[in-house]
Amino acid sequence: MGSGKTAVGAIVATRLGWPLLDSDAMIEAREGSTVRELRDASGTDAMHVLEARHLLDALAGPGPDVVCAAASTIEDPACRDALRGASVTVVWLTATPETAAARFDDQAHRPRYGDDPEAFLAHQAEERGSLFRSVGAMELASDQRTPDELADLVLEEVAARSRPG
Repeated sequence: MGSGKTAVGAIVATRLGWPLLDSDAMIEAREGSTVRELRDASGTDAMHVLEARHLLDALAGPGPDVVCAAASTIEDPACRDALRGASVTVVWLTATPETAAARFDDQAHRPRYGDDPEAFLAHQAEERGSLFRSVGAMELASDQRTPDELADLVLEEVAARSRPG
């Protein structure tokens, strides 16, 4: 949360000419509520189920697509298995808890967890880090890079993975 996935994903999708499948926007369009509203009404677990379903549906589609998935999906074993697919390039955008918390406050659609978002996000990043690494994610720190700079790095990785040999 707050790492820049939607901004970077939009640039990558535009440059590749591929559709952008952003979990927050697609869940909101399908459910008629923001993920924050869904979490408040149904609970965190139900929200995470919707986020996992979005990722699995997106990866099962005909592609190619740029999929901006909720970070919670990495906790789902079926999602991790799908992310290990040969045609999938996983990019994990990170940010320091301080940066993510500042960005987080600007996003009304995102659920809030407690009075200290910085501590919450630090704990979440610590818990999820090894899971992202287990799927071979390309890890990019977004704190000091613009979305365009991050998109350049992502596109270099996509090009490298698509070269034979």
